[in-house]
Amino acid sequence: MPQLTYPNGRPITGADVTRARVSANSGRESGSGFGQVYEGASQHGQWFGRWPAHLQSADRDWIPARNNVTARSRDLFRNDPLASAAVNRKRNAAVGRGWRFSSKPAYRQLGITREAARELGQQIEAELKPYLYGYNFMSDAERRMSFGQQLRVMAAHLALENEFVCLVEYAHDEPTRYRTRLRVVDPDRLSNPAGQMNGDFLRAGVIKNSASVPIAYWLRERHPMDLGVSSRSMDWTRWERYSTPLGRPQVLHGFDADRAEQTRGVSRFAAALKSFRSLSRFSDATLQSATINALMLGYIQSSAGPEAVGDSFSAEDLSKHEGDREAWYGKNPIHLGDATLPVLPLGDELKMATASKDVTAFPGFTTAMIRLIAASLGVTHEELSMDYSQTNYSSARAAMIPAWAETVAFMGVLEDQGVRPFFVAWLEEAFDSGYIDIPPGAPDFYDAIDAYAAGRWLGPGRGYIDPTKEILAAAARIEAGISTLEDECADQGKDYMDVMEQRAFEEQTQVDLGIPSERAILVASAASQGGGDSQNGQPAPEDARPADTNRKGSALRRIAAFADTADHVASLDARPVQPA
Repeated sequence: MPQLTYPNGRPITGADVTRARVSANSGRESGSGFGQVYEGASQHGQWFGRWPAHLQSADRDWIPARNNVTARSRDLFRNDPLASAAVNRKRNAAVGRGWRFSSKPAYRQLGITREAARELGQQIEAELKPYLYGYNFMSDAERRMSFGQQLRVMAAHLALENEFVCLVEYAHDEPTRYRTRLRVVDPDRLSNPAGQMNGDFLRAGVIKNSASVPIAYWLRERHPMDLGVSSRSMDWTRWERYSTPLGRPQVLHGFDADRAEQTRGVSRFAAALKSFRSLSRFSDATLQSATINALMLGYIQSSAGPEAVGDSFSAEDLSKHEGDREAWYGKNPIHLGDATLPVLPLGDELKMATASKDVTAFPGFTTAMIRLIAASLGVTHEELSMDYSQTNYSSARAAMIPAWAETVAFMGVLEDQGVRPFFVAWLEEAFDSGYIDIPPGAPDFYDAIDAYAAGRWLGPGRGYIDPTKEILAAAARIEAGISTLEDECADQGKDYMDVMEQRAFEEQTQVDLGIPSERAILVASAASQGGGDSQNGQPAPEDARPADTNRKGSALRRIAAFADTADHVASLDARPVQPA
């Protein structure tokens, strides 16, 4: 038997063959000298042999790919109904019509009383509301949108591109009460000046210092693909992150980072583009198949063959015969639906042909793809498809928990990196102009910025799936001391002070008009039942409530009684009935 040898002439032994087999089975990397313990690290085999994954920095992964991914994501937003729905659901859930600020200066840090802090907070709110939502759009550098509308634009960029850029400007020459302005900028304008490459201190328009702290930004004067021919699209301006030595914010660059040392935001659409494209192509192909299936083709076949026709008719006879046939069909038409079919002479027959392609897999495939896309974009399948036919109370509540967590995180990026710095810039002007007074004994604004700017931004409410049960749960949390009226109101996008003040106003109006309030009814009920002070036999004071919180006539008790009924519980957890 001939001996197998290496190219250098050395014989191949049995031990060499064994080592080769072990290397192939274990996925040993060439030249490493060690077998792979994790299958996912293998470079061979059916599953991993053609997986070209690379180990690169966050910026090396994303910055070269940003333009292509962003362009495709925007194309989806313009033309794909699911992509458009995903972005709109995100910003509607996070922003709605706009945010309001509930000011709560940190009185301990400021060294003032709680009452003085409350008075300061009311001054801040009174000045801020007309600034953000006044008729003259004072907060907008372009003077055409309210702050809520600007926030919706920022949220759209964040949802689609995972990035927003804003400039905080000061309108020196405009005679408005406040001159701090917010300008929302297209993130495409954030880029390196022509001829400058990405390096250690300049990445995709962001200038960093040696500690990787952003200190300035390069912005084009116009979008590079704007309408018309403008030389300004080739002009860049350097904007410092802070416009004054005291730290007044000037450039607000916000994104939700996925990795350490990341300079620009990575769009969540990047992972969903392939699924979007697959679903779009499959939908188009299925629509074409359904169109073909709707076609009905009819044709006429003579009972006589072409040879018999040629033997029986001369040219003149054939011409006369064709004329007679045409006249016959013209006088005797028949209809099949909206289609007209000819009346056939004896010996001819009508045959029908249909084209059939299977389209029954479309609903299942579409549902599966929408679920994958929804999971990637951080929305629920029901939100994305607006299909609640398979949803009951339990499944809706289960889906609402992660969806609301996504919304809260999304709002956090908007607030922390955009809204709060802009608010601080305005608050600085408000104190500096004397429209808001620093309380006696409080420190200078620049010595306690965070304490003066403390508060809560209130966005849209989370909403109720079943108000009957959820109102009871909120009341129980407050009664048990694990929540407060402020927290429950904020969860529904309301300021608890507004609620309490409005309730007090309504109750006083009822008294003024002689309408019995709930409190008066309760007092009367307690008196009619002999309710008094059990300690000394004296009548209970007018504002005393009965000890039984589950009192007759209570709205909460009526809701609780209904919520505990078997029919109500069954209706919440029952699956929707599908039409036959």
